[in-house]
Parts: sequence; C-alpha cells; structure tokens
Amino acid sequence: MDIKQMVDVLFDVFEVNNDGVISRGEFVALAKSLLDEKELQFSSDIFREFDANHDNAISKDELIAMVIELAL
Repeated sequence: MDIKQMVDVLFDVFEVNNDGVISRGEFVALAKSLLDEKELQFSSDIFREFDANHDNAISKDELIAMVIELAL
C-alpha cells in the first residue's frame, strides 16, 4: 500500500461526519490511534502545524503532507 492509499483509508475512517475534511475532534481520534497520544495539547500542536490554510480542518492534501513528514 502506498502513502496515498494509506491516507485515503485513514481519511475515510476518521472523517466521520462526511464534510470532506477532518475536524479537530476527528483529528484527536486519529492522533490517539496513530500515536497512542493521550494529551490533547500534543494533538492540538500537530493539528495547528498541519492545518496549512488555517481553516480549523485537515484536508486530505494536508493529511498526506502530515503522513509524509511524520514518516520520514
């Protein structure tokens, strides 16, 4: 599975309200799942870092960038 396919699966699993982006709450669930991180502050910091257009949501493109950067 390549990175795009992995992100597609992650996006589909955690984007539960079908608005086309990952909200802050959805992102916290994703971060807890991937990083086993329980602290909200840590996930908030990551969220802010990868919310490139500052719309308080993570698009699929922003999630791809996050996965690529964190995987390296």
